[in-house]
Amino acid sequence: MKAILLMTAGLILAGPGCLHFKPVGPLAGLAAPAADGKNAESPEPILRDAPRPTLPSVYVTPSEITAANAEEAMKRLTQELETDRRTMDAMPRYAEVSVVK
Repeated sequence: MKAILLMTAGLILAGPGCLHFKPVGPLAGLAAPAADGKNAESPEPILRDAPRPTLPSVYVTPSEITAANAEEAMKRLTQELETDRRTMDAMPRYAEVSVVK
Protein backbone atom coordinates (compact mmCIF):
# COMPACT_ATOMS: atom_id res chain seq x y z
CA MET A 1 0.00 0.00 0.00
CA LYS A 2 2.86 2.36 0.86
CA ALA A 3 4.46 1.67 -2.50
CA ILE A 4 1.27 2.58 -4.36
CA LEU A 5 0.89 5.81 -2.39
CA LEU A 6 4.55 6.65 -2.97
CA MET A 7 4.27 6.08 -6.73
CA THR A 8 1.02 8.07 -6.90
CA ALA A 9 2.59 10.97 -5.01
CA GLY A 10 5.63 10.81 -7.30
CA LEU A 11 3.47 10.97 -10.40
CA ILE A 12 1.43 13.87 -9.03
CA LEU A 13 4.56 15.83 -8.12
CA ALA A 14 6.37 15.03 -11.38
CA GLY A 15 3.36 15.74 -13.62
CA PRO A 16 3.64 19.56 -13.70
CA GLY A 17 7.37 19.27 -14.37
CA CYS A 18 6.70 17.36 -17.57
CA LEU A 19 4.77 20.30 -18.97
CA HIS A 20 7.98 22.28 -19.35
CA PHE A 21 9.87 19.76 -21.49
CA LYS A 22 10.12 20.57 -25.19
CA PRO A 23 9.57 17.70 -27.65
CA VAL A 24 12.53 16.67 -29.80
CA GLY A 25 12.59 14.55 -32.92
CA PRO A 26 10.64 14.06 -36.11
CA LEU A 27 7.24 14.18 -34.39
CA ALA A 28 7.99 17.32 -32.36
CA GLY A 29 6.25 19.60 -34.88
CA LEU A 30 2.89 17.91 -34.38
CA ALA A 31 2.44 19.36 -30.89
CA ALA A 32 3.98 22.75 -31.62
CA PRO A 33 1.69 25.75 -32.17
CA ALA A 34 1.55 27.35 -35.60
CA ALA A 35 4.09 30.09 -36.25
CA ASP A 36 1.56 32.25 -38.15
CA GLY A 37 0.42 34.09 -35.02
CA LYS A 38 3.90 35.42 -34.25
CA ASN A 39 4.24 37.48 -37.42
CA ALA A 40 0.71 38.85 -37.46
CA GLU A 41 0.50 42.61 -37.06
CA SER A 42 -1.24 43.95 -34.01
CA PRO A 43 -4.31 46.12 -34.56
CA GLU A 44 -4.05 49.86 -34.16
CA PRO A 45 -4.87 51.03 -30.65
CA ILE A 46 -8.09 52.95 -30.11
CA LEU A 47 -7.26 56.35 -28.67
CA ARG A 48 -9.85 58.34 -26.79
CA ASP A 49 -9.56 61.52 -24.83
CA ALA A 50 -10.35 61.04 -21.19
CA PRO A 51 -13.38 63.03 -20.03
CA ARG A 52 -12.73 66.04 -17.87
CA PRO A 53 -13.36 65.32 -14.20
CA THR A 54 -16.22 67.09 -12.50
CA LEU A 55 -15.37 70.09 -10.39
CA PRO A 56 -15.26 69.48 -6.65
CA SER A 57 -18.42 70.34 -4.78
CA VAL A 58 -18.26 73.23 -2.35
CA TYR A 59 -20.74 72.83 0.49
CA VAL A 60 -18.62 74.58 3.13
CA THR A 61 -16.15 77.45 2.87
CA PRO A 62 -13.76 78.47 5.66
CA SER A 63 -15.53 81.81 6.08
CA GLU A 64 -18.83 80.06 6.94
CA ILE A 65 -17.42 78.11 9.91
CA THR A 66 -17.92 79.59 13.37
CA ALA A 67 -17.88 78.12 16.85
CA ALA A 68 -21.67 78.04 16.85
CA ASN A 69 -22.05 75.95 13.69
CA ALA A 70 -18.92 73.76 13.91
CA GLU A 71 -20.89 70.50 14.14
CA GLU A 72 -23.11 71.46 11.19
CA ALA A 73 -20.05 72.44 9.13
CA MET A 74 -18.35 69.15 9.97
CA LYS A 75 -21.38 67.19 8.74
CA ARG A 76 -21.55 69.21 5.51
CA LEU A 77 -17.80 68.80 4.95
CA THR A 78 -18.09 65.04 5.42
CA GLN A 79 -20.95 64.99 2.92
CA GLU A 80 -18.90 67.10 0.50
CA LEU A 81 -15.92 64.74 0.68
CA GLU A 82 -18.16 61.70 0.19
CA THR A 83 -19.80 63.31 -2.86
CA ASP A 84 -16.42 64.10 -4.39
CA ARG A 85 -15.19 60.55 -3.75
CA ARG A 86 -18.24 59.05 -5.48
CA THR A 87 -17.77 61.23 -8.57
CA MET A 88 -14.10 60.21 -8.78
CA ASP A 89 -15.04 56.51 -8.54
CA ALA A 90 -17.57 56.94 -11.37
CA MET A 91 -14.93 58.20 -13.82
CA PRO A 92 -13.87 55.65 -16.46
CA ARG A 93 -10.34 54.35 -16.16
CA TYR A 94 -8.13 54.61 -19.22
CA ALA A 95 -4.72 53.09 -19.62
CA GLU A 96 -1.96 55.66 -19.67
CA VAL A 97 0.73 54.79 -22.18
CA SER A 98 3.96 56.73 -22.22
CA VAL A 99 6.09 56.91 -25.34
CA VAL A 100 9.85 57.19 -25.00
CA LYS A 101 11.38 59.21 -27.83
